[in-house]
Amino acid sequence: MECVVRGSALLHTGIALRLDGILEEKRLSHAVSAVFRRHELLNTGFRADGETLTLGPAAHHELRVLHRPDLWAGQAGHLAEVRRAAAAAHAEIFPLTGEPLARADLTLLGDDSAVLLLTFHRLVMDLFSLHQVVTDLQEAYLRGPAEPPAPADRYSEVLASREHRRSGDWEFWRTELSDFPTPWIGERRPEPGWLPDGAELRVPLAPDLTGLVRANARAARCTPTVFVTAAAARRVLERSGAADLVLATMSANRMNSDAVGPLAQAVLVRVGPAAPYGDQGVLAQVRRGLREGMAHQGVEFEEIVDLLTDGMGVARDDLAPLSVSVTGDSWQSSVAGLAFSPFDLDDDQGEGPDEGVAGPVVRPSQLDLELNLSATQPQLVLTYDRRCFGEEWCERFAADLLADLATGRG
Repeated sequence: MECVVRGSALLHTGIALRLDGILEEKRLSHAVSAVFRRHELLNTGFRADGETLTLGPAAHHELRVLHRPDLWAGQAGHLAEVRRAAAAAHAEIFPLTGEPLARADLTLLGDDSAVLLLTFHRLVMDLFSLHQVVTDLQEAYLRGPAEPPAPADRYSEVLASREHRRSGDWEFWRTELSDFPTPWIGERRPEPGWLPDGAELRVPLAPDLTGLVRANARAARCTPTVFVTAAAARRVLERSGAADLVLATMSANRMNSDAVGPLAQAVLVRVGPAAPYGDQGVLAQVRRGLREGMAHQGVEFEEIVDLLTDGMGVARDDLAPLSVSVTGDSWQSSVAGLAFSPFDLDDDQGEGPDEGVAGPVVRPSQLDLELNLSATQPQLVLTYDRRCFGEEWCERFAADLLADLATGRG
């Protein structure tokens, strides 16, 4: 894939953090280096010779520092320039000549704030690992150079553990997904030659809903992710009339591990009256499905997809038509007099997408649900195929789902 998209930042991921407070530049530089050294993949060099990739030891780049006393993050015109410079740094390609696929850029601004940009190649990073890196960074800055971080689990050992249980996991997924039906949960099938026409529905959440979701999840003896997933699955089952449904929700796939690398993947959960192990209620099936799915991930998600599409004749577009994720405020904190908060690289303060600009690309029949339970901007985001669902369908679905979450009907 890297060969195909060479020269673009398509396979880059990362985060920009705004730093406010008393910044000790050398202390931050040491913290970044210590965190990068802590994780096996971030301390590995990648060299490409055509399509052949060679891995080996490598020395890390130092924190790159740019002084911009002419820019103030609190001024709108200056803020746009800060965003532009950070986006340009994020888009700088990794040459794949033996260096690690991780770098850090610090821009010191004139108002005594700063922006720290962490950029990684997807070969070494996923969203859950990114959270681990930010957590490590805050801890390393708090402790300072005199106290090095403890060694982290090795990515290669996590993969070896997964390989060890592979055969048993294959049998689990064959049984779990046998006789899988192919439900259509949208309002209408697309015409031949149809192209994805994605749209988003964003619904601000009432200030007390986050607390209600967490309280209702505790009462149901499950996590908020299980509670939200079950509520969404139950509504989809009702509206589609499907016998059962295979849905997807994200899993870090590391349990008690703090390893960093592309480990996260979707866990498939099968729910409904026809699902294996009997009709014990959607909430019970989601709880069990997530637990068992995370325990049987010796098989990669894409291999499970192949099992369904090639071995069972299931169309890929019918697999997991509902995708659910639950997020929160996990990157904002204050350590050693320095406040860390997300810095948005995109200026999304406009009234909406420009005319003629394509919306998000989605698969046919796909409904993607993200419930953000952050304290600063809680919202429900539905990404959907507008030709299969329609705005009115999604608005009704969102209203019913939020009512379920508030009243405890998971």
